[in-house]
Amino acid sequence: MSHHSQQTSTKQFPPMSWFALFKQHVYLSRFAFTLFVPLMSAATVTPKGLPEFSTLIIIILVAWGFHMTFYGMNDVTDYELDKVLGRKDDHPLVRGEMSRRTALIITLIHTAGALVIELLSGTTIRLMILLIIALGGVIIYDVFSKKNSFPPLTDAIESIGFIALSLYGADKVGDPNALSIILAITFGVFLNFITGSFLGIVDLRGDLKGGAFTTPIWFGNRPIENSELSFIPRTLSIFGISQIALLVILNLLPLLRNDFNYPQPFLSTITTINIIVSLIMFGYITRFLISGVTLQKAPRDIDLDLLAAYSVLILAISYYAYLSTAWIIALALAVASPLIVSKLIK
Repeated sequence: MSHHSQQTSTKQFPPMSWFALFKQHVYLSRFAFTLFVPLMSAATVTPKGLPEFSTLIIIILVAWGFHMTFYGMNDVTDYELDKVLGRKDDHPLVRGEMSRRTALIITLIHTAGALVIELLSGTTIRLMILLIIALGGVIIYDVFSKKNSFPPLTDAIESIGFIALSLYGADKVGDPNALSIILAITFGVFLNFITGSFLGIVDLRGDLKGGAFTTPIWFGNRPIENSELSFIPRTLSIFGISQIALLVILNLLPLLRNDFNYPQPFLSTITTINIIVSLIMFGYITRFLISGVTLQKAPRDIDLDLLAAYSVLILAISYYAYLSTAWIIALALAVASPLIVSKLIK
């Protein structure tokens, strides 16, 4: 047995409580975004009032099943990579406190559970198709990403999964409209940039070490010796900047179309604010996507939080006056509750 294998097999982990292990296994803080996707889309259909409480519960339960499918399958398929790189030493699967088979069973139970709950809730063929596409999209991504010869394809399939989840939320409460479709595509482009470009650059050295094949690596992204920066090929720069530009356009589109029916003076004000915030973030993100200039910056985990904050801020600017107070409170609770509980669990 190699020295590395001996180190891996005898690696000692600090003790963690069962609550802490649960938090890591279910990625509780990230459920804030997963839940936000279908609920925000539902709000575009019934902006002036919440749907029935039972409908909201169904959306929450289905979102949980989707969430556990997405992250659970990713943990199962990336198990060897995570174990070698030590990126998830606080996760029960990597620590050996849960078997890979158990993790897979838990994942598949949640997948089936989401479908059964929706089926029993009084569904339609369109809702079931959307949910199957959502679950199937993230499962295909988890199983085949980093292993196929054309990773942008699996990145796109993952985005389609989140687009379907978003449209599911809208369709569950009524008929999706233009605003629902624009928002769903916005979520898809955002996820495509985050997982396809941004995180691939963040995890470049680890992915190369573990033999993963990501979109940035496919484009030719490589580490620079004795530097935290990496070489970003021009094609990757164009690809990533195009994704961000499309995201900015999609965020502005409902205001330019005035899907909210805002009065002109108010519309001009929030459109201007949206443009200013978007340009600032566009400039900030561009530094991660260019190579060989003094402005280049190595992306870090905190930058991902800033990207998420930007997305929430832009939506808040655009939608705050459009949604009822009840929806604002519901969405705030949906985002805040998983984050707060995650912080409280030790």
